[in-house]
Amino acid sequence: MHLDTQTTIFMICFVYLILHGAIWFALQEYRSFQVKLWCAAGMFSGMAVVLLAMRGQVSDFLFFYAAQLLMLVGNWGRMVALRMYLLPEPQYRAYKVYNLFNVGYFILFVYLIHFEQAEWEALIIFNAFYAVLCFDYFLIGLKLHRLRESLGAKLLMWGGLILSSTLGIRALGVALAGTIDDIYEPSWHQAIMVIGQFMSITLCNIAFLRIFLEIAEKNKLAVALELTLTNERADVMHRTSLNLKQLLEEREEIIRQLTVFNKTAGMGALVASLAHELTQPLAVIQINTDMIGLVLSEHDTKLNQDTNIDKAMTGLRKANQRAVTIISTLRNMFGNGRKSISMFDFNDLLKDVLLLCQPTLQTQSIDLKLDLYPQPLHITGDKSQMQQVILNLITNASEAFPASFQGSKSISVRTHMEISHIVLTVADNGIGIEPEIEAMVFELLRTNKDTGMGIGLWLSKAIVESHQGKINFTTELNIGTTFRVELPNNAEIKFF
Repeated sequence: MHLDTQTTIFMICFVYLILHGAIWFALQEYRSFQVKLWCAAGMFSGMAVVLLAMRGQVSDFLFFYAAQLLMLVGNWGRMVALRMYLLPEPQYRAYKVYNLFNVGYFILFVYLIHFEQAEWEALIIFNAFYAVLCFDYFLIGLKLHRLRESLGAKLLMWGGLILSSTLGIRALGVALAGTIDDIYEPSWHQAIMVIGQFMSITLCNIAFLRIFLEIAEKNKLAVALELTLTNERADVMHRTSLNLKQLLEEREEIIRQLTVFNKTAGMGALVASLAHELTQPLAVIQINTDMIGLVLSEHDTKLNQDTNIDKAMTGLRKANQRAVTIISTLRNMFGNGRKSISMFDFNDLLKDVLLLCQPTLQTQSIDLKLDLYPQPLHITGDKSQMQQVILNLITNASEAFPASFQGSKSISVRTHMEISHIVLTVADNGIGIEPEIEAMVFELLRTNKDTGMGIGLWLSKAIVESHQGKINFTTELNIGTTFRVELPNNAEIKFF
């Protein structure tokens, strides 16, 4: 079948439109600006080819100028779309060269046609220009191939090489002819160019599609890998959370056990002093009981008129209540250590503990100065654990005086309010803490006492912090040490 040149050019236009339209439709789900730019630019080039195949049927303006402008826009758009594969590498310089090259060519082409009517020269310039411009297809494919070897990059290299070389052959053939009477006249170089157009357009479009899908697949794999890594990290975080929870539970159990241990360790000294302290109220009970017996044995005594009976009964009740208070406090302090949260008055708790410590302080001739906040100081927490904190601080203060200590011994205990916190200060006028061990005071198993275990202050810090509080101290050698405890005030908490 005989095909003239114009029919062949129309077929090239058909290839342009079909291939770019098919790619647009196939990749529509990606909603990619790059795909839209490539396909729209290809369709512009296809419309330019239509006008180039219709000389004599369209005006010279459309044939020479509109067709050239459409072809320039189409090639520019496809070059930009291809270079988007090279991002994030900067492409501004390449775009600038494209713009200058295209504008220069269009001005030269218009000058040759409009002012010189040099169609032969214009045709040579036309083919030579696109031969050079389209060589960039090959260069882009080569860069992509170096970045990551792929079939799409190889196809783009071949498409660009075929397109550039066949257009160059066409420009050489027209130049060797010396003149041109009919641009549609069949010739060997025209045939090579047409075949090259079919091959290169097909290869370049397949290359664009292939590269796009390769990158999309790579991105999907990257997302899948990131999702896998995220899931793995989530699993690790979950396991870490469980381990942390277990460690916190173990820490709570250690604190509970150490609280019991610390209570047991301090029980001997307390029991020794309290045995004497309890003997006094019990002796009073016994004496008053004997007195009541003697009075009752006198038959002529009127019980309701004898003031001795009232005094004896009052003393009996006070002594008995004192014994009950001491025993109750001991029972709370030396219980099983299980955590029990409740709201209580911190001042009352402090008084109970000081009642137990009083005999020891008296034995050591230590003067106790007590300054309590005049209103109740309500806190929520473990009453038994807070007793341990107070007892540890009082015990440490009482041990701040060595046997060689000269002068009066004094411990000052004070409670007051600061904004939303209850503050307890326990100060002594002892020998202070040596600078070299100040940083280790709250460390576990750290002590400078011959009989100490290094548990009390560490345990106190752990208990205070578990109650959302803070504990710290200030000390000066041969002047004394002051421990300060801050605890949240729950006085204004409203229960619904």
